[in-house]
Amino acid sequence: MNEISRRKSPRVKLDVFVGETVGGKYFLPLAADLSEDGIYLECPNGIERLGNAPVVEFTLPGLSDLIWARCRTLRTEGKGFFTGRALRFVNIAPVDRQKIRYFIHRRCGMR
Repeated sequence: MNEISRRKSPRVKLDVFVGETVGGKYFLPLAADLSEDGIYLECPNGIERLGNAPVVEFTLPGLSDLIWARCRTLRTEGKGFFTGRALRFVNIAPVDRQKIRYFIHRRCGMR
């Protein structure tokens, strides 16, 4: 099964910094894309993250409220000078998930 057929919800490209706490350390990776179920983050190689339950916080373009979610790392992959990580939201407030849904639908031109 390929990656696209595994997805349950649409994704949109994103270019915002995300606050991420892993193992008691704070990082600022770049979000490359977003879905209602998770987020894909990229950061320079060489930054070691210990722990597999990252917490992320971010705002979306056009929205001022902070979104907070506890995540599970699905996969990590090298991409040249960067490391990409796919995270699934495992603990996110319903109102935050609704903000993400609204943002994605607005970006995709869906109603």
